Amino acid sequence: MRRLLAVVAVLAAVATVLGLAITQRVGATYRDGLEVTAEGADAAALGAATAEGLADDLTTLADTSATSIDEARGLLVDGAATADELGAALGTNIADAVSGTSSIADRLAGLVEAIERFIPGDSDSLAEDLRVLADGLEPVPDQLRSLGDQLAGTASDLDAATATLATIATDLDRLARSIDDARARLDEVQLLSVDLAERAERALDRSGVDLWLVRLLIVVLGVATIAATLAARRALTWFGDAVGAEGAGGGSRTHTPSGTRT
Repeated sequence: MRRLLAVVAVLAAVATVLGLAITQRVGATYRDGLEVTAEGADAAALGAATAEGLADDLTTLADTSATSIDEARGLLVDGAATADELGAALGTNIADAVSGTSSIADRLAGLVEAIERFIPGDSDSLAEDLRVLADGLEPVPDQLRSLGDQLAGTASDLDAATATLATIATDLDRLARSIDDARARLDEVQLLSVDLAERAERALDRSGVDLWLVRLLIVVLGVATIAATLAARRALTWFGDAVGAEGAGGGSRTHTPSGTRT
């Protein structure tokens, strides 16, 4: 038992030394982990703040773009309506009016020629001017009708562009809502990161005291174990000596036969 207690005391001493060494290594790792956590949380908070600023800029851009697109849609709608009306007018009423004017000028030229035969003298012929006017107006109706067709096609293209802009405006509105949601999440991430950084820094400040308390606990437990084993070993030694002394005293007594004086 005395040998066993001696072995236990030696093991307690070794365990105390190993516990202090492990505590030192674990403490260094723990402090490094806290430092990395604090730095990472600061970086995450900064990144979240930067991303939140970018989200604000994107929201502003999306709102501005949506407003511009709405205005452009209004212009396209008005332009399409105007182009359609103008194309219809050029292809029908105005072209017919020009064609009628050309025909009237040609007929008036014939009438003026008939009248000018009865007028003596050599003067400029109004009939020739009317025929020049009629000849100049002759291709204009076709040109107006072609221009009207082009304006009708342009109106159709403007209508298609209006539909496209409407789709883009809807997408921008959806994007703006998504950015708002992401900005709220980024705000939460920033708050959590700042809180985590503060908690890690506080734990880092307390880590020195905590490690010294752990070391003190290991030393106290080791010393208490060693002291207890040494005390138990001494008690066993004292008890063994006492038992041995008592056994030696009892073996020195003389036993005499019955009836004989000693």
